[in-house]
Amino acid sequence: MSISRPSPKYELRVNWYDRVSSLLVALLVICGATVGGLVIVYFARRLYSAQVAIPIQPVNAAGRPADAAMGLKRDLEPPGIEEIPELIEPQLQDTLSALSTAVSAKSALLSDDDIDSELDPGHGSGFGDNRKAGVGNGTGEAEPRREIRFEPDSLDHYAQWLDFFGIELGVLGSDNKVYYAYNLSRESPSVRVGEPAQEQRLYMNPTDRQFAAFDRQLAAKAGIAGKGQIILQFYPLKTQAILYDLEQKRAGGRTPEQIRHTVFRVKPSGEGFEFSVEEQSYR
Repeated sequence: MSISRPSPKYELRVNWYDRVSSLLVALLVICGATVGGLVIVYFARRLYSAQVAIPIQPVNAAGRPADAAMGLKRDLEPPGIEEIPELIEPQLQDTLSALSTAVSAKSALLSDDDIDSELDPGHGSGFGDNRKAGVGNGTGEAEPRREIRFEPDSLDHYAQWLDFFGIELGVLGSDNKVYYAYNLSRESPSVRVGEPAQEQRLYMNPTDRQFAAFDRQLAAKAGIAGKGQIILQFYPLKTQAILYDLEQKRAGGRTPEQIRHTVFRVKPSGEGFEFSVEEQSYR
């Protein structure tokens, strides 16, 4: 005899409504957790990448020693283009750049590979200084253009003239230094190194091929020719005074700003040399 259970009258079943409701609740929980996580990450990143302001110590530019030494006064408004040259501080690199720029138009003559060291002496036309007619000298006055004419018999004769007036050759080095040579008529010239910012003397740049070649030969003799391509002649204060005195006497009472161009002539005199004014033009 078999025994069978009676079929239950009621059964519990999950209908479609319950399934959809459960799914929606699960999605809401997942979305809420995702949004909560994103909010936490957002605030965590903001706290991590917060920038801290660096304290700034104001500086009174008007009291700088360099400005006081140059007689400069700092304005609240930025300077205009016309004021920039008067406000530039004489830094080492700036001064060297100024010297290089002043002779850049003629520096090709100094580095020309075609310059013959055995050029025929006696046909040099002359050489001028670093200023052009109408250029100021820093005091608000126009500076005359000056030219020196000389026909040396040889390289030694040329070196004797430089030594007689205490003129030094200066090579503008690529390392922001000036390499000087003096006592050029000796077998071994004397040399020294200086800072461009300390150079305040009158300097001239030979424009004649012969003089440019002579200067490079003398610089090579002193062992400084390889320091740079630009070679200038620096005149001591005593020689400057001679040139200025001759210039003023020839000008006949005219002021320096009224003089356009002065040509000096170098002539042998006894055991030395002397300057004279050969030509002079006016504005």
